[in-house]
Amino acid sequence: MRASDKKYLEEGHVVFDFTGVEQANVGDLALILTARLHSAPDDNVWVRSLPQRTARILEYLRLDHLFLHYPEDEGQPN
Repeated sequence: MRASDKKYLEEGHVVFDFTGVEQANVGDLALILTARLHSAPDDNVWVRSLPQRTARILEYLRLDHLFLHYPEDEGQPN
């Protein structure tokens, strides 16, 4: 775990990591949305390497504002 990862966890952040996942399933999306709905207003729910198609679907449903994209390491796609 990187130091920056620890910082996010200590401040009440939740990070879902989709690295290597080609397509998120309904259960994955339900976890993201449930985490956002059950977290404090000042906590953040982050997603890392969310598949592009999944990100577009959430955008079309106007649910993309519920989470933040986790900053990627330089040179890595998000």
